[in-house]
Amino acid sequence: MTYSEAALVTCLRNEKANARRSKVIRAARKLFADAGFHNTGMAQISRESGVLVGQIYRDFANKEAIVAAMVEQDLDEFLYDGVLCNACTTGDHAAVRAWIADFVGCQEVDDARIFAEITAEAARNERIAAIFHMIDERLRQQLVLALRIIVSPSIPDARLVTLANLILTVSWGVMQRRVLWPGQVDHAVFTPLIACIESQIDALCREDAAIARADADEALP
Repeated sequence: MTYSEAALVTCLRNEKANARRSKVIRAARKLFADAGFHNTGMAQISRESGVLVGQIYRDFANKEAIVAAMVEQDLDEFLYDGVLCNACTTGDHAAVRAWIADFVGCQEVDDARIFAEITAEAARNERIAAIFHMIDERLRQQLVLALRIIVSPSIPDARLVTLANLILTVSWGVMQRRVLWPGQVDHAVFTPLIACIESQIDALCREDAAIARADADEALP
């Protein structure tokens, strides 16, 4: 077999393995949302995905590994969302604020169910807890980067981390209520929540402007 033929075989094998992993992740996503993480076994995932149990274990060491792969996939899609990437490139403050509002809104109820399951399981499963902390940290970092588009470096990172934690706290609460009581997070509730976050962003912008004016005054002869 030539080098190019071997490379083609390897490529085809990788494509097949990726397709198989995607089947397992899609099946697990559906089952976790419908029945919960704790009530879903590898045999059920095998039946739903059409992938043999032994083959699943070749790709994933356990259910936690499936959750990790699923979460990484979702985070990559969310964190590299086109709206935010464009806002980062253009410095579009309004787009950043809209992205934050969408983040807090948690409109995708099926995704919210899965993350609610991960949150619940994290209390009794160290591996899931580690995945949960990874999610939290990556989201916090992305929120800080997004907020930094709006405010200048004169505002310390610690202030942005505090605001990011506020946004995360509100979004987790909205997510849980959308799962448990979908009708309760309506416009009348959501609007003041976003207004609260907007007011905190505006306060940082005012502080930013005050610092800029003070610097300009000091520079005058």
